[in-house]
Amino acid sequence: MRQPLHSTRRRLALGLCLCTLGLSTPTESWSQSPTPTVSISFKDKEIASILDFIAKSSGYKIDYEPELRTAGYKATVSFDEVSPEKAVEGLLKGTPFVFAVDGKTIRIFRPQQQASAKGQLTGVVKDARGEAVIRANVRIKGTKLGAQTDIEGRFTIHTDKTSGELQVSCVGYYDGSASFSAGQPVTIVLKENVKALDGVTVIAYGRRNTRELVGAVSSIKADQLKDAPAPSIQSLLQGQMSGLSVTNQSGSPGGGGARINIRGISSLNDQGINDGSPLFVVDGVPLSKVSAETTGGINALAGIDPSTIESVEVLKDAASASLYGSRSGNGVVLITTKKGKSGKAEFGLNFSQSISFLPATPLQMRGHGERLVHNLLARHQRIGHNDYTTNRYTLPRSYGQSYGWEPTLDGAYDYFWGNGNVLAKDNQPPASAQDSLNSFYNNDTNWWKYIFQLGRVSSGDLYASGGNDNVRYLVSAGLYDERGIQINSGFKRLSFLSNLDLRLTPKVNAFTRLNLAYNKQDAISGSNIQGLDVDPKETPSVYPGRGSIAEQLTLQKIRDVRARNGMFNARLSVGLDYTPISGLKFATSASGDAYFSNNHVFRPSYLNNNNLSSVEASRSMVAMLQWENILSYRFNLRDRHNFDVMAGVTTTYDLMENIKGKAAGGPTNKIYEIGDGWPQARSVEGRDEYLQRVTTDRQEQIMLSYLGRVAYNFDKRYMLEASLRYDGSSVFGRDVRWAAFPSLGAAWAFSKEPFMKDFWFLSFGKLRASWGKSGQKFQEAYLAHGLMEESNSFLGQPGLQPSAMANSHLTWEKSDQYDLGLDLDLLNYRFKVKLDYYYKHSYDLLMQVPTPGNFFISKTTWTNASAISNEGLELDLSADVMRRKDFSWTLRFNIARNWNRFLASYDGKDLGDKVLGRPIYGIYTYKDEGLVQRESDIPYYYDQTGQRVPLSFGSLAYPLRVGARKIKDQNGDGYINSEDLYYAGSAIPKAYGGITNTFTYKRLALNVLLTYTLDQRMMNMVKNGAFLFNKKFGVVMNDFSRASFWQKPGDETQYPSLEFSDDGYTGQFDGDIDSNIERVSYLRLKQLSLSYTLPESWTKRLRLKDLRIYFAGENLFLLTNYSGLDPEIVDPATGKDTGRMYPLNRKLTLGLNLKF
Repeated sequence: MRQPLHSTRRRLALGLCLCTLGLSTPTESWSQSPTPTVSISFKDKEIASILDFIAKSSGYKIDYEPELRTAGYKATVSFDEVSPEKAVEGLLKGTPFVFAVDGKTIRIFRPQQQASAKGQLTGVVKDARGEAVIRANVRIKGTKLGAQTDIEGRFTIHTDKTSGELQVSCVGYYDGSASFSAGQPVTIVLKENVKALDGVTVIAYGRRNTRELVGAVSSIKADQLKDAPAPSIQSLLQGQMSGLSVTNQSGSPGGGGARINIRGISSLNDQGINDGSPLFVVDGVPLSKVSAETTGGINALAGIDPSTIESVEVLKDAASASLYGSRSGNGVVLITTKKGKSGKAEFGLNFSQSISFLPATPLQMRGHGERLVHNLLARHQRIGHNDYTTNRYTLPRSYGQSYGWEPTLDGAYDYFWGNGNVLAKDNQPPASAQDSLNSFYNNDTNWWKYIFQLGRVSSGDLYASGGNDNVRYLVSAGLYDERGIQINSGFKRLSFLSNLDLRLTPKVNAFTRLNLAYNKQDAISGSNIQGLDVDPKETPSVYPGRGSIAEQLTLQKIRDVRARNGMFNARLSVGLDYTPISGLKFATSASGDAYFSNNHVFRPSYLNNNNLSSVEASRSMVAMLQWENILSYRFNLRDRHNFDVMAGVTTTYDLMENIKGKAAGGPTNKIYEIGDGWPQARSVEGRDEYLQRVTTDRQEQIMLSYLGRVAYNFDKRYMLEASLRYDGSSVFGRDVRWAAFPSLGAAWAFSKEPFMKDFWFLSFGKLRASWGKSGQKFQEAYLAHGLMEESNSFLGQPGLQPSAMANSHLTWEKSDQYDLGLDLDLLNYRFKVKLDYYYKHSYDLLMQVPTPGNFFISKTTWTNASAISNEGLELDLSADVMRRKDFSWTLRFNIARNWNRFLASYDGKDLGDKVLGRPIYGIYTYKDEGLVQRESDIPYYYDQTGQRVPLSFGSLAYPLRVGARKIKDQNGDGYINSEDLYYAGSAIPKAYGGITNTFTYKRLALNVLLTYTLDQRMMNMVKNGAFLFNKKFGVVMNDFSRASFWQKPGDETQYPSLEFSDDGYTGQFDGDIDSNIERVSYLRLKQLSLSYTLPESWTKRLRLKDLRIYFAGENLFLLTNYSGLDPEIVDPATGKDTGRMYPLNRKLTLGLNLKF
């Protein structure tokens, strides 16, 4: 932007942004009159002319050297109400000029050398990571003597001064100072100004200035992740960036209920094959994909303490992610942990305490209302009786007609009538039929209050950080302890992090990264996305509550099951890099990532169908070892042609071992461990039943990868980048073991073109385009090679049979992705716009297909046969809406729209749960054709005997009649059953995103994060199926008094006649019809935090460096048109809300941050 300083062009605009953002407080004036302020906005204007304008507007006298005008230095600036000193400081950032202030006189000059000096002052300027700061201005305070640092950060000033103070400034850093003495080299460490550095973004195998990116990369820093105690990073990413879909389908402790997708769903979501989740890379180490079965439901990412994270980058397109090759098909998430910084040691303590609770309970009819509804539904039960003598079905019209039939499964007229039979001893009347004068059955118990409790979260971590030129360290230890809102649910984590950086010689650096975590989860299900262990809908509310036998029986499924789920995670990486010449670096690293899981579940005898106590236990280990060697070279020609070349080789070894055992028949329900005395088998009615079983499993795989990248840019204006990764994996057959994953990207910073200088409002503009191929290997090590398992024994010897068919031609799942992007910075970087369009074609996806004919024992085999496409738009906006002396307001907004399509199957036909040309997540339900008002509306069919029969539900015992809801018979067989489900629409939202507002006033800060989803189809099965007569006699989950039921021809009502409430009548009262589909949108206050930082004068008295107090809330309110409780926890794979998911809690947090 400035001329003629080619070498400083790259950072100038960033420096202007720094000055503009950081200069909202006017400097003090020596006079009693207010300090004048100026507001300026110029596009590509001579700096000298801008200085003249500042002098005229402010009354200051500004003297500058003629060179400043004659050399033609220019700038594009926009300042609002800043002091003249601050305006001048912003203008000169990135130039060789400095300034001094004397009252209302500002003198601008170029630092000089003392020509006759016999001595000299030398030193080096570095950043906190120990890297050289290039072209920093170094000046002896009170003089014009100074110099600029070279490519190694070194400077020399010729002077006879024996002591004094140095002042240092550089674009992208806060100003620094240091004392000097003659003959002593000086080392100055500058602190990076994050706002000014328009972003040094972590990319695959390196770092890149944000302006030089050609791919689609989104980044979030540590400041945006604080104040929300969380067990894992996934939930903290929700709403933070476009294209990253984070859906919390379960609020269970541990954070495992978060489902993450980048730019849509690119797989068939088969666990062990490709579960659709992105690759997570922590400090360069790809994390192993650990299944929920292996960990007992513990979230593998929960071992990373979010407070130790420095930044998260999401690589969304193939150009940015393809260097991870066969693991990048679903996108890549790069997590960088905090590192030590040079300087005085810093100690910190972060602690927070939270309470959590169920935001709301669903609509219920309890007590007397529940009794009335169940009695009414029971009396209207009508089921046909099959007369075996005529093979015809008779529908009873009176009590007398059903008298003498079998009490169950033989027709019915009034459930309580029982066809005139006396109830057996083990078939007592339900609670609703008991005498209401009996106090045991005359209650109004809200079982949600018994199953849910007040949760709490205690979170804390202690860290130490510091170092010098040769050693930098950060050590952190943390504790996270959560008691869930469902009784007997919880999660604990103990974590330790150690990051050490060493400078062994001026050319050799080394590092170690160590992360240890122990996770313990109280959960019974062992699934990744956990639901409720007890469904409160199924226990009648007329039962008594606290202290009763009903409470004991209801909660025993949670209270009496002893579950232990523990996981230890150890991740270690060590590395060395050697820089023989400037820009050339060779780096080698070795890393390991291991998970050790211990899962144990004991169930007492009265909770098992066989009336035996049982234990299921497993021990698992998942380990990954990686050795990586990278050679990179960065150089430029004539300060305009910039090159970045990289090549490397990586070897990865994966191991999974598992042992599982189960036993039944312990001597007592008080013994929770398997002993030698537990029976191995028992005889039941002459049949042997084995009571103990042990299985083991071991899987190994290895992958060898070659990778390379070439990046070039001309004057930071035209950018090209090409990369290639070549992977070979043992999981594939010999002929298809290797695959190449190339990418190509280009970008044009059009704002640097001369013809753009008249667009004064445009600070920076860039167009991006990229193409790339990424892949995905399946996680099962021997899927392509075939597996054998034990079969029937012969002469006492066990036999073998294939458990999975071998297919040596199984190959990589692949994706071709195209991306077009536009980046805009407006009005001196106050407004930023990022717009992307992408198209992703994923093909050769694995699926099971039928084998032709009767092929030995296996009926299916795996093959590369399906394809999915994802097309979408993404928009990110950020704005410094207001910048004043004591107040600022920053806004960030993002929205994403994705079109998902299932493109191909093995035979070109629809699958049972997927329709070609439609999204792979869909709602499958029955077609509602309205209420039957006339007999002529009933379709009739002829059975195999020639008998004319009406359309029926499952069997002829449930015939369609006037007053019922007509369901479309999709296959025309005369029966409504699961074969008549049809694709009724996508369960994927039309758009989703987040809105973040940050307000600061002096030492107060308020951060508000809103997340939203637009137009997502779903079905409320809880409310719409509330009046289904399923014989459970549980809580009625709707208001019966407001519902309307068909009674006579011509009635247009919500529900059919009560005669069809029995659960045998499909689509009548179960809610599973397309007319119940809702188009739902919601806006959630995901997080709100209010913080206050104590004044420095207070913290000094307390001998602290910094003290910050904050209050935070999570899920504080939900604005939605959904008829249910929470649309977010509805599974998008089905779109049906069954009410069985663990609800999201509302959380209030009080926290404290200390630095000393």
